[in-house]
Parts: sequence; structure tokens; C-alpha cells
Amino acid sequence: MHQAVGLSSGRVAAARPSLSCQARASSSVRLVGGVGPALPRRSQGSHGGAFPKRSRRLVGLASDDSGSWDSVGASVDSVEETSDGASAVTTTTTTPVTAVAAATGGANGAHGAKAQEAAAEAEGAKRKGPSSLVKRVVTAVVLGAFASFFIVSGGRPFAFFIAFIVWQCSLEYIQLMTSKKVVNKGKAPPAVLRRTMTTLCVGMIAAAQNGIRTGVFEAASFCLLVMLLWKRSTMKKRKKKKVRFSELTMLVFGLFYCGYLPTFWIRLRGVSLVPPVPPPDFIAGLLNWLQVEWTVGLLATFIVAANIVAADTGAFIGGKLMGSTPLISISPNKTVEGAAWGFAASLGVTLLFNNWLKFPGNLGVAIAFAVVVYAASLFGDLIESSMKRAAGKKDSGQLLPGHGGLLDRFDSYLFT
Repeated sequence: MHQAVGLSSGRVAAARPSLSCQARASSSVRLVGGVGPALPRRSQGSHGGAFPKRSRRLVGLASDDSGSWDSVGASVDSVEETSDGASAVTTTTTTPVTAVAAATGGANGAHGAKAQEAAAEAEGAKRKGPSSLVKRVVTAVVLGAFASFFIVSGGRPFAFFIAFIVWQCSLEYIQLMTSKKVVNKGKAPPAVLRRTMTTLCVGMIAAAQNGIRTGVFEAASFCLLVMLLWKRSTMKKRKKKKVRFSELTMLVFGLFYCGYLPTFWIRLRGVSLVPPVPPPDFIAGLLNWLQVEWTVGLLATFIVAANIVAADTGAFIGGKLMGSTPLISISPNKTVEGAAWGFAASLGVTLLFNNWLKFPGNLGVAIAFAVVVYAASLFGDLIESSMKRAAGKKDSGQLLPGHGGLLDRFDSYLFT
């Protein structure tokens, strides 16, 4: 008498836990487990009866009383339900080892070879392409060069730069707030209100550039809420006439986050006071060539931006090298060690500029300046991380290779 233990060969279909097989050969074989790939339809069996429309192939390891093992295959002739709920399967055994391998692994082997080739090609393409770190560094350098140019230029070019950032960040904010995970818990505002919010955010930047700074956020919020009430009241279906609290918060917070906060960069760059220390010769020559004045607004804007860059870079490097203690559950990838490195880098840049250009002031003022800027940048980063977590997104967009969306890159700047 033979005993058998089932094998999984190739892609195996689900089988009942107990199968009793009666072999048509002189010795019976008990097969337990794997059901191999379906065999072609056959009209007549060896016993004269009709086969099922799609026969199955059972594969197992058979052993005789001596304990030697061999592979066997069996074509299913018929399946009958027994009294104990098991299935009695009448089979015809086939050639050991090689026949089973050929029957069960031929097609799967071809597919496996193709899968291996595809995986090898993908791995080769991944190796040839630039790494994520290289993309991140290149994107940061290019973006930093553009930002430096617009900061130094000031005026309308700088306002245009901020307006573009606001426009793109508002679009990415809308994508987060209208994701399925967020919408399932609340209700997103109508599309026309979302587009209007983006337009008003850019309009707030234009108003700040032209000196209109009082009452702009309030007026924009009032316009959005009135439009929301009017839009809902004109809906035909009764259930769509209701204004949800989620719609109100998405619109008003979007105006505050993407429109009102960035206006302070326009205000900061517009400060026209003259610093107590003149610029170095090469900076003075560059400013004369660009016809730009040496002001507190220029100096403060550049130092704050450099602080944030240093904080982000220090946190990234520190987290990679030493990060082990989670900082906060909102952003699992942030660590206490990374935050400490980020603050150290931010403080170092502030002290360097303070020693070189005597700004922002004495040592105590410089340290307080670094603490406030770093705390604001970290808070802005965590706020955006909480929104992405609520939306079930890793990044707010794909505009910047290696960084994600523009909101991922400028989240720290919004609160700073």
C-alpha cells in the first residue's frame, strides 16, 4: 500500500483538506493536498464513462512500505461525496517524477521564465536610472537656485514666484481634501468653489504685493461662504441642498493655509529698512548689477529660507544616520534624533549669518530667532503630514522628483 503527501506545483488551486483517491492501478494511492492545473477536456475515459468537462490533476509524493518516496501524478476521473463529508476521487496514476513535472510545470515554467526575464529587465532599469537621493539633491539645487534669484530680485518677480507656489499648493491641497478617504468621512465642496478658492489664494498674494493687506482674508472667506450657500440652495435634489461642516472647514482653512499665510513672505520681503552693516563687496556688486537695494527685507527673507533649508537637510541626514526614536505618531518617519540634527543645523546657519552680517542681532537674539524659525517650520511640516495621513497619501503630488509635490517642499515655509 502506498501513502502520499501533497505537493504544490506551479500555481495550485485550492483543494479540500482531505481527499481519498482510489487508483485504477494494482496498488491504491492516497493523495493529500495540491490540485494541479486543469487538463484539456476529454470526451471518454478508459472505463467508457464521460470525463468531467475540465479534469484536474493531482500531484503527490507516494511511498511504499519500505519508506522510499517517489512523485506521482493522477488524472481525476470522478469525484464522489462520501458519508463523512470527504471526497472520493477515482484516478489513474501516471509516470513518476518526470511525467508529473512535465504535466504540471511545463506551462508554468514558461510563464516563470518570462516573469524572471521581466524582473531582470526591471532591476536593470532601476540600476541604470538615478537613485532617489540623486533626484532629491538635483531637484533641491535647481529649486534653490530659482528661489535665490527671485528672493534677490524682490518686487513683482518675487510676488510672481510666491503666487505660482500658492496656486500649485492650493491645487495639491484640494487633491488631499477630495481624496476618497477624506470624502468618505465628510463632503467636499463643489468643484466651482474649489476653483474659486484657488483663484482667491492667488488674489491675496496680488493684494499683498500692492499694499492691500487688511481685510483681504475676511472678504475672501465671506465670498466663498456666500457662494457655497447659493450653490447648495440651487441644487435640485433635496439631499444635496444641505451644507456640510466639512465643506466650510475645507474652504476656510484652505484660504488661510494656502493664501493668507504665504502673504507674510511678501510683507517680509517688502521691508525697506537698511541693515546696520553694509553688504560684502561681491554681494554689493551683484545687487548693483541687478539694481536691487540692500534691505532688511532681503536679508531676513534669505536668512529665514536658508534656515529652513538647513533644518530640513539636517533632519534628513540625522534621521538617516541615527534616527531610532519616533518623534510623533502623526509622521512615523520623523525621529527625535532627526529633529535634533535639524535644530542644530538651523542654529548653526543663524549664528553664521549673525557673525558675518550682524543679523538678526546679538547672540541671544540669534538663538531666539533660530528657535522660532525651526519650531514654525517643524509645525508646518507636521500639519501637512497630518493632512496627508488623513487623506491616505504619501505625497501631495509628483511635481518635484525625489520630493513629491510642491506642498511637500514648501509646507515648512507656510508657517514660518
